[in-house]
Amino acid sequence: MNMSKLVHLHLAVNAKIGPDFRELTREKAQEFVNELMRITDMKPLGPLTWSDAVDLDFPGQSFVQMITTSHCSLHYFSDTREIYFDLYSCKSFEPQKVIELLDRFFDLQEWHGMLYNRAQDQKPKLKELSSKMFAKMKNYS
Repeated sequence: MNMSKLVHLHLAVNAKIGPDFRELTREKAQEFVNELMRITDMKPLGPLTWSDAVDLDFPGQSFVQMITTSHCSLHYFSDTREIYFDLYSCKSFEPQKVIELLDRFFDLQEWHGMLYNRAQDQKPKLKELSSKMFAKMKNYS
């Protein structure tokens, strides 16, 4: 990667998910990360860090994956059927592909998010995203 072409994109997605998703096992988290790395052409930097909820007031599971261009994380709250996902990268990626992956794994019912740049030398740009904007998403080509 050309260090002068860093883009510093941050995608954050909050979603209600489908009723069939029950648990984010370590194996399921690893499967998700492997596919995320493939569709974004990114590489893991070390092993996946995964944890089951320690605080039983907020049951669910979480993971963080360091990547060579930064990190991704996901928190799943089983009681409320919600996920909170972040992908930050110095490398450009296609947000719609990432959202489609989230939908395939978690059956997004309703979601919103934002995409913004974090480059030091640029004025921050924020783009709000929502399930309404991606209504055709369920019809994968």
